[in-house]
Amino acid sequence: MRTLTALIVLLFALPAGAQQLTAPPITTEDRADVARVEAHLNGITTMKAKFVQIGPRGEIAEGTFYLSRPGRMRFEYDPPAKILVLADGLRVIYYDKELDHENAWPIGGTPLAPLLARRIEFNPNSVIAVARQSGSLRITLIDPQRRDEGSLTLVFTDGPLELRQWTVLDTQGLSTVIALSSMEINPTVDPDLFFAPERRER
Repeated sequence: MRTLTALIVLLFALPAGAQQLTAPPITTEDRADVARVEAHLNGITTMKAKFVQIGPRGEIAEGTFYLSRPGRMRFEYDPPAKILVLADGLRVIYYDKELDHENAWPIGGTPLAPLLARRIEFNPNSVIAVARQSGSLRITLIDPQRRDEGSLTLVFTDGPLELRQWTVLDTQGLSTVIALSSMEINPTVDPDLFFAPERRER
């Protein structure tokens, strides 16, 4: 459980560090693919999917992922994990059910902020790599104001375009992967799923 807790903190609250990420200039073809991805993601208001989370040392956790843009998501971890991660529109909250304790960070300070925006339009300076291979498309993003705080890589199948996983790379070069399956696009999602635990109990 300690390893899983550290992994989740890594995934949702990247610390500052010294690694600087650089890449070749983005091409016209790259920009066209980024525009396709933006249009695809903007067509997703809600989502439900199963996820598998793989840590840098092979740690594995599973559960159900919910999304409701703008600003709301939920990672419901399967037992034996006794944790919950959600975004309530303002904060990303890590909640330890066993200890009845939470930590929270502003959404804008987390790697997943680009996926939770009302309108997804990637800053051109945030896109540092676009790669295509065997029917897949990968786009790597950074915060241009904090280039040394890691990166987020989105992985799509291409044909049709569909988000399949993302990878968070931290300042030590360690990666955490979230892989999605059994996706439902734009289902009806209970708004109560995105309330902090103490609010839901009222």
